[in-house]
This record gives sequence, structure tokens and C-alpha cells, in this order.
Amino acid sequence: MRCKAVRGPFGAIAVGVFAVLVGAAEARATVITFQNSFEFSRGTAPAGSPPWVTTTFDDGGTTGSVTMTLTATNLTGSEFVGAYFLNLDPLLDPNQLTFSGPSKVGSFTDPTISLGANSFKADGGGYFDIKLDFATSGGAASRFTSGDSVLYTITGPSLTADSFNFLSQQHGGQQTYFDAAHIQAIGPNSLSGWDTILPPVPVPEPACVSLLVLGGLAGILRRRR
Repeated sequence: MRCKAVRGPFGAIAVGVFAVLVGAAEARATVITFQNSFEFSRGTAPAGSPPWVTTTFDDGGTTGSVTMTLTATNLTGSEFVGAYFLNLDPLLDPNQLTFSGPSKVGSFTDPTISLGANSFKADGGGYFDIKLDFATSGGAASRFTSGDSVLYTITGPSLTADSFNFLSQQHGGQQTYFDAAHIQAIGPNSLSGWDTILPPVPVPEPACVSLLVLGGLAGILRRRR
């Protein structure tokens, strides 16, 4: 759980509430969303409004299983995702992950999934641990394009949504990113571009929300006394 006690006039009381609640909280569901909205390769950005690709990880409050949903959110025209890259907690072995058969919206060809610690390089974005290769030929019906989505259940030892909340391995002084997508057939000249996010967007856990509320109430009561 990544709850933080807010420092300030009520800091000491918020910490006290945290110590009481941690042992009792059982609902630890974490949802993390990556919104790809930044072109980092100095190429051409997709024509639509960002985010162009959205990925959500949901562990459902359990350890060992995570649902990943990847959606081509705002691609336009002929644009499609050629490849998608992810990172894994360096304490975990990507080769121990198992992906379920995909659940799909769209007619695209199932992507090929490759696993290996720091084995896959995105253009100027460092090395990643997981790569999904989508079809780049076969016509529009085979490609992962606007409105398409694919869902996997990923299982592995100690796996949670936070296990994917890690930066790529740096390469040659380049930037590092949480994920990356290779977007192809951009614009009338069918250009390519690499896009990624800067920070992930985590959804607060129920326990964290309760913590902040109770911490604030405790502070108010203290001031009244």
C-alpha cells in the first residue's frame, strides 16, 4: 500500500491513524492506469487528441493475478499500434508470468507476447521486460487500431498491479518510461512515432481514502479540544 501521511498541522495524528488501520485493512485493490500521451522519439505524433493508448492494471485486491486491459483510445484514420512495451518489478522474473488467452474487442490478430528482463528496446526509451507485437500487415482488419481493446489475466508469484509500476532500464543516457507504444501509419505519409506516458495514474485504494478522511477528522477534533 502506498499511502502517505500528510505532514502539516495534523501530521502526527494522521500517522497514528495509519498505524491503527494498516493491520486491520484487508481490501488492498489497486488499479493503475497508463495514458500514453507524449511522443518521445522526435517523430510524428498521432493526429487525434491524447491519450492515444490507455492501459489499466487491476489486481482485484488479490496477489498473484492482475487483469490488464490495453485500449487504442484515440487513434484516427489508418493509425495502429505495432508494438507495446511494459516493465516489471525487477525483483520479479518476467519469464514466470503467464498470460491468459485474450478477450478482445475488434477483429485484430492476437499479439505475440515476449518476456525477458530488460530484453526489449523502445526507440530512445530504454529496455523493457514485456513486449506485445501486433500485426503490421494483412490489412486494417488485422491491425490493433482505433476502438480496439485486448484484455489479459496475468498470473505470477507475488504479482499485483503495482508490479508494473516501474521505469524502463536506462540506455545511453536516454529517458526512462513506464511503458511505450509504437504507433504506425500516422498521417497521409504513413509515418511512425513512439509515444509513452510520463507518470502513471494510480486510483487510490479504499484504505488510503479512509486513512485521509480519518486523519483529517482526528485533526479537527484535536483543534477543538
